Amino acid sequence: MPLDQNIIEPDLELRPDLAEFRETRAPGALIQLGRARAIARARRDDLLKFRRTWGGAVDDQQDADKSAIKPIDRAAIYPDSHILHFSILATLILFEGLANAYFFSKGSDLGLLGGWLQAITVSFTNVIAAFFLVGFLGLRHMSNRNRPVLAGLAGLGVIVGIAVLVMLNLTAAHFRDLLELNAATLALGGAEATGTVLTPVVEARTNPFGLQTLEALLLFVLGTTFAAIAAFKGRTFDDAIPGYGGVTRRLETAARDLEKALETGWKDARKLSQPELEELVDAKNLLDEICQDLAGPRERS
Repeated sequence: MPLDQNIIEPDLELRPDLAEFRETRAPGALIQLGRARAIARARRDDLLKFRRTWGGAVDDQQDADKSAIKPIDRAAIYPDSHILHFSILATLILFEGLANAYFFSKGSDLGLLGGWLQAITVSFTNVIAAFFLVGFLGLRHMSNRNRPVLAGLAGLGVIVGIAVLVMLNLTAAHFRDLLELNAATLALGGAEATGTVLTPVVEARTNPFGLQTLEALLLFVLGTTFAAIAAFKGRTFDDAIPGYGGVTRRLETAARDLEKALETGWKDARKLSQPELEELVDAKNLLDEICQDLAGPRERS
């Protein structure tokens, strides 16, 4: 068999698609553009389907009665970066821990250090539980009205979470009260009240709002306020409709990749062949549609 049997002769007639590809000035850029365009189109379809079906909560109404279920009528709302959220959470934990360290220090053998170790544990539990359980999971999952069972469970979880957080902060406040009363009893030479310092949970359950010192009241107000701030940051950590922010970010990433592919290898449009120009026009039109979709839902003819 001759070695050049499979070599395509220059004057051999090729299929139209092969002939057009041979005329391409930058085959690698054309392949990259086609891949980016395919991914962007798929991500756009995902976003449009998410809006129609509320993330799969309802049947796809694209070909059915569109008035039955109103699709999502707004763009996704989420922060550009989560650095600020994490910074605020860390600040809350640190500040609350340092403030509570003063409240707990009187009853600790290690003084301020021992009080800080106790306080930072309470603060971390208070802030993280409020952020994740109440805000991120509870309040966000209550927003999808088309998932009534999940929204109901989320609402119940929010109520339980708030009750647990209030109980946690009341227990910490009663612990501060018991530390103060225990220290006063020891200073007066008594010992009958010493054992009560070990039962702040019982005290908080039997007499929840019977706080006796100003420091205990301040501790409770501080803890509940920081829990509310943490819950709010958890609610705004991503879009209120679970999954909506994620599908939008994936489309934004695909759109950026498509824009880069349009800019790479296509500097001089006057030198492009007809197939290349058609690819560019199609990709540009797709990018324009994606930008309009990311801005928010719109009526389509």
